[in-house]
Amino acid sequence: MAPRYFDSSPYAAPDGDGRIVQLYRALADGRFAQLPQGLSRDEVRALDRYLEARLKLEREERRMHFGALALTAALFFLLLPQVLAGQFRDLLLDSMAALLFLLLPPYLFVYFNYENPVRAMSEAHLRLLETDLSLENPQA
Repeated sequence: MAPRYFDSSPYAAPDGDGRIVQLYRALADGRFAQLPQGLSRDEVRALDRYLEARLKLEREERRMHFGALALTAALFFLLLPQVLAGQFRDLLLDSMAALLFLLLPPYLFVYFNYENPVRAMSEAHLRLLETDLSLENPQA
């Protein structure tokens, strides 16, 4: 099993015991799959504001890791033709290519561990917006 630090956000869980903090924790503990039941319109809006702020931070973190993955992959594939043409005779070039190749799986793993929660949070954000609209227009 992977260490827990790959499975969590780099941002600390919210502190406090307020209602919105409790609702966010319940949403996060369920991996953003289902909204807490019995939300009032004010709770929906407050939870959505908090979720949107965290989502912006998580998206930025995801972008950074995608950049690292893309840069590593690009450098590896730029070096690969020279390594193959040199028939593995240049120790420095070969070592750099091997290091870049070895970095690709961890970067890929870390990136997708950011991608999946961000998608789940985005879906929860949309569900909160839909819930807010349904509470605004109960007859629709």
